Amino acid sequence: MPPVGCIDTLRGFFTPPASTHGASTASRSTSNNSMASSTSGIQAPLAIVDMGSNGIRFGIIASLDRHLPVLYEERASISLFEAQFSDAKPLTSPHRPALTPSISNTATIAVLGRSGDGDDDEDDDVDDEDNDDDVDHKARLRRTLVANEDDVLLLDDYHAAEGENAPPTRQPISEKVIDEVVRTFERWQALCHQANVKNVRVIATEATRTAPNSTEFQARIKAATGWDVELLTKAQEANIGALGVMASYHTVRGLFMDLGGGSVQLNYIIRGPGDGSGESSPNAQSWPYGAAALSKRLNHCGHDQAARQVIYDEMVQAFKHGLEDIHVNPLIRDDNERNGGYRLYLSGGGFRGLGYLLMARKIKKKDGSRYPIPVINGYVATGKELAKVVEEYRHMAPEEVQTVFRVSKRRAKLIPACATLMAAVMEVIPIKDVYFSEGGVRQGGCFGMLPLDIQNKDPAFETVLSFMRTSGLHQCLHESDLKVLSLFVASALPSDFARCCLPSTGEGSVAATENGASKDAADLQVFIDSLARLVPILVLVMNCYNQLPKEARSTAAWQLFLPGGALANCYGLTHGDRATLATVLSERHEGDLADPDSGDAIKKLVPGGKVARQACKYLGKILTLAGLCSPLPGMASLILSGGPSKHGSGRVTFEQSPSPSNGRRRPRDPDRTRVGDEPSDDEHEQDADGSDDIVVLQASEGGQGHGQVVIRVDKGHPLLEAPNVQDAVRALAEAAAKSHGFTGGAHAKDSDEGDYIGKGKGKKSVSYND
Repeated sequence: MPPVGCIDTLRGFFTPPASTHGASTASRSTSNNSMASSTSGIQAPLAIVDMGSNGIRFGIIASLDRHLPVLYEERASISLFEAQFSDAKPLTSPHRPALTPSISNTATIAVLGRSGDGDDDEDDDVDDEDNDDDVDHKARLRRTLVANEDDVLLLDDYHAAEGENAPPTRQPISEKVIDEVVRTFERWQALCHQANVKNVRVIATEATRTAPNSTEFQARIKAATGWDVELLTKAQEANIGALGVMASYHTVRGLFMDLGGGSVQLNYIIRGPGDGSGESSPNAQSWPYGAAALSKRLNHCGHDQAARQVIYDEMVQAFKHGLEDIHVNPLIRDDNERNGGYRLYLSGGGFRGLGYLLMARKIKKKDGSRYPIPVINGYVATGKELAKVVEEYRHMAPEEVQTVFRVSKRRAKLIPACATLMAAVMEVIPIKDVYFSEGGVRQGGCFGMLPLDIQNKDPAFETVLSFMRTSGLHQCLHESDLKVLSLFVASALPSDFARCCLPSTGEGSVAATENGASKDAADLQVFIDSLARLVPILVLVMNCYNQLPKEARSTAAWQLFLPGGALANCYGLTHGDRATLATVLSERHEGDLADPDSGDAIKKLVPGGKVARQACKYLGKILTLAGLCSPLPGMASLILSGGPSKHGSGRVTFEQSPSPSNGRRRPRDPDRTRVGDEPSDDEHEQDADGSDDIVVLQASEGGQGHGQVVIRVDKGHPLLEAPNVQDAVRALAEAAAKSHGFTGGAHAKDSDEGDYIGKGKGKKSVSYND
């Protein structure tokens, strides 16, 4: 039986509310009810309030669709964690309440020499072993892995017993802060009334759960708004964060960490369109090393490097045993061994702060230009890049950290603690690359309510489809044309496109490395693999800007998925995906951008480098031709699939055609290219059925032809015989001529009379038979 995943853990948690006010209790069931039953009775719009440790977030979800469209959202900068520690005084008594093992750390505690049930008497026995440094270290670490529901910061065992200054103890949330929260909630309740929201979920995590006056705090919220507060357990908090990452990406496979203000979680996650509810460990790990909590502990150490090292070693050991306890799926372990590190998905404010610092490091010193896509969701960095930032900031004092884009003064003060934590993580977990996510409680909670058939949809495609419908742009393309056009565009790529694009990795080649692999080849593979998802999205929006002035179309289309565009909030896209979409869409409208410098910065983010950028231009010209063949809704099925038409059965198709076994192609002389109805002297140029065949792209590798793409234009429809269609075919052929990997230089040596055009890495022979 597969392990119980994140979704299984939360099934039944979001049950239909008992009243129209959306009130719900804190004791939600976690039984394995069907997903359909967990969503029955839930109606959109609905509101989610995420009471985190370092801020409170509010969002109104317009509908329970895969892309979880947001009607409105805002954040209140109220730190419930700081409210409980900012003015606290050191604890002078060594007394502490009973401690209970934190979620999923029982096995780790046992490894550290504890096989009992964690009662106070056994803890005191360990305290008496101060004469043994090793035992004392293990005992101290074990107490770190114990969640004290009354005071998390007592986890360093009150070093006052050893004559040291004790850290501050947790205090009740003050009346002032409670009043701020209540007034904020009353504002949000007014917004819910205006938006006709009937279902409201108030979800609280570590800071609310462990507050000394938590019950009173919740009662004040209930009295003011009628909303009950749902307290997540540590298990639910860990799993709902993983669901948030799943909601924000199309496919996930790797390790996952969520860094809040009071705690940090670790798990593995696997989910793709065909993976059902996905998979994660039922033994999710959670430790009290949140950004604010850890910062308090480190600041308490002052300049005592030995004390800081104790905390660092403590985290290293905790993460080491935690990684063992989640029992990483063999598929992910194999990825780690094959790629030289894990893929790590990061969410939570502390980790996002590190992501923005990574972006800030990419500012060009010459002109001060910033990283061109300052959107954290979908941002990808290598483990090496992350390690440099971590090493730079972990030894800084909080006041030394400068603010950068999206890193506030409060967040900047927590950066050294976040970097220290990540340094401990990287000492245990080899990291190949990191994927940042903005998914949190709101996204995870809503995603957990969706039926499996909705969860399995592509969030990016669903976002674009919704955008087309709500903006009225669906009139540019009939949905019945989508499949026809997607197949048309896909058919313009050779069947061995991947093999042709990817450089040879043979011995002595430029692509070969000491590891037998090439980063360029790996990035190109990422680009090629993404096309299956991106082509339908490109087809959906290819005619969106035909109504604009010609000089504005390219720039408007280019911006669509970028920070200044209408789809900047699109989930399921990496920055490489956004760059690919922008580049192809700009080329679809001739590629003439108002700001070429910004265009160049975006194009450099296309995975696969120059080769992929050339392929993007070729794809853009395919879209230009497709747009000419389907300028109005319903025409694609007539022009491209040979359906009935009052003008006849004219068609335009791309066909895969094998090259001659000797790798040669039929040479062409551009001076003999026919235009319009000009007679042809080439017996190969025109088929018996009156159609014209144009070889626009031929695939090759190492001088051997693997196949070619032939565009067949059947006569009989006025849309296909106009000069602008002929020009589009020529532009397509010229773009193909500059694409890498199609008809290499060896062909020129084999041909005695062929004329080749193009300035690309591999020159092409193109036949124009219009």
